[in-house]
Amino acid sequence: MVKDKLLFILLFVLVSAKIMAQRKPPNLPYYDNKTFHYGWYIGGNSLYTNIKSNHNLPYNDSIMSFKAGSGLGFQIGVLADARLLSFLHMRLLPVITFSERNFTFYVAKDNVLHETTNNLDVIYAELPLEMKIMSVRWHNFRPYLIGGAKYAYDLGSLRRKKLAEGEYLFKINDSEIFYTIGVGFDFYLPYFKLGVELKSSFGLTDVLDHDYQTVYSDCIDKMKTQVFYINVTFQ
Repeated sequence: MVKDKLLFILLFVLVSAKIMAQRKPPNLPYYDNKTFHYGWYIGGNSLYTNIKSNHNLPYNDSIMSFKAGSGLGFQIGVLADARLLSFLHMRLLPVITFSERNFTFYVAKDNVLHETTNNLDVIYAELPLEMKIMSVRWHNFRPYLIGGAKYAYDLGSLRRKKLAEGEYLFKINDSEIFYTIGVGFDFYLPYFKLGVELKSSFGLTDVLDHDYQTVYSDCIDKMKTQVFYINVTFQ
């Protein structure tokens, strides 16, 4: 009997709190009426290089196999948001992204299998242009979808150009084009809007420099980049 009363009181308190929360005026009620918004964002990323083999391995009785690992990094950027329709916004998000490419080759020499690794720093200067498709606002919460494209220039290539030719296993091109898809969630706080985004960018261009040929590059047909992002936006 006592447990039933406690359960009833608990349910009453939870329902009352929910009703009070619904009656409470929303934060930033006129925020979405503005045409332009500006802000900044920060987040983490995981970069992976998709590799397509050019020959059946083992290659030339030396390279038995190879693989690409994931590199972790972070990014920081600014954003400019323009309202096109009540549910459709266009965003420009210049950003600097730091990450890493990891490659491992298994090479047979003198009947012994050796492991050769190549870690390349990635410093992207990116210019993404995205469309943001939003649902209706639910009090202080609004989910949305992301779709767009971006150009990325690898500033890390400037550092690699200073290395001696013999230090390369292969070369990576400077520029890439990506398309991006993802989801996000806006939270309207008393003084600003906080966003959380999950999105992936898929490279459309082959980043392998085929003009620089080595035994390592000869066994690779194509390299394309995929990056997963978690961003927190402040507007």
